[in-house]
Amino acid sequence: MRATVKLRELTSDRKHSIVRNLSRILDIRILDVDIESKTISLAFDNSLALEKTKRELWRIGFSVVKCIYQEPVEMTVTIDYEKHTVLY
Repeated sequence: MRATVKLRELTSDRKHSIVRNLSRILDIRILDVDIESKTISLAFDNSLALEKTKRELWRIGFSVVKCIYQEPVEMTVTIDYEKHTVLY
């Protein structure tokens, strides 16, 4: 499965700390860290791995604004954490 995580604040000097800390989570793979759009694209094996990722981002000081999940059956789910809504 894949997901794109949008962060509230992401600067180029903090990119290394994100990659270093998320690389410790074995069930995910970082596909891209885009500074301009403040997003991280991930591939993950299960939903627990994605929850670990969000917790780790919070632990190192990043606020997750939105997660866009892309299921293997091409269904996309968006959760906007600022509005607390789920869009299908």
